[in-house]
Amino acid sequence: MARRRAGGAGGGGGGHDAAGMMRWLLTYADLITLMMAFFVIMYAMSKADVAKFNALKATLAVAFKTDGDRSSIVFDHQGTQPIEQAISRDSAKETEDFQDIIRNIQANIKDPKAVGFVIDERGLTIRFMDSVLFDLGRADLRGDANGLLDSVGNALKNNARYVRVEGHADNLPINTLQFPSNWELSSARSIAVTRYLIEKHGMDPHRMSSLGYGEYRPLYPNTTEENRAKNRRVDVVVLRSDRVGGEINGAIPGINDAPIKP
Repeated sequence: MARRRAGGAGGGGGGHDAAGMMRWLLTYADLITLMMAFFVIMYAMSKADVAKFNALKATLAVAFKTDGDRSSIVFDHQGTQPIEQAISRDSAKETEDFQDIIRNIQANIKDPKAVGFVIDERGLTIRFMDSVLFDLGRADLRGDANGLLDSVGNALKNNARYVRVEGHADNLPINTLQFPSNWELSSARSIAVTRYLIEKHGMDPHRMSSLGYGEYRPLYPNTTEENRAKNRRVDVVVLRSDRVGGEINGAIPGINDAPIKP
């Protein structure tokens, strides 16, 4: 009589079925884990404030190289509207705020031509030609510049937006003990305006930054004296909420104010 094979056909088949079931369970477990992570992210986003969410949206747009023309599966901070609709709404509200700032400044300056205004994707740029704020080759504010900066300070001091002061120069070289290059000159002018707005108008220094670009961001080709004069300028930029970038990633007042131990 033939001897029965140990374990039998049923035993071998049963072991194979068990292994297949384990593979199915692993796939199912991975799916559940991914779904849990997705809902955790959605819940966290529902608690985000507008400024931080817009900053996240801008970062993701760069990472995924989206242009905003296609529909998005990401929703706004309240989870009620597609993100592009929410951003358009917030952008329109910000533009209205910028227009109010412009009207406020224009109502308090003597010469409307002394200050220029640009509203674009970065926010509101309040532009001063260097001749109305500084003497040539200097970074000390002129006496008659105070009235112009006072109009800006009064319009912005109660505004919670981030403000970036940017100094610019033409391409004519400068080489003095105080200013070895246009980098130092443009930076010093930016700092002078920033300090004035903070010290005279109590603007929050946590919401301000100061930059010097030298001659490397001209508005016009530096081919004529008229163009060079236009390139020598100081821009006070009131940033849109999705353009604050590194400003919102700095230390938060009241949290990181403890002294550093040596």
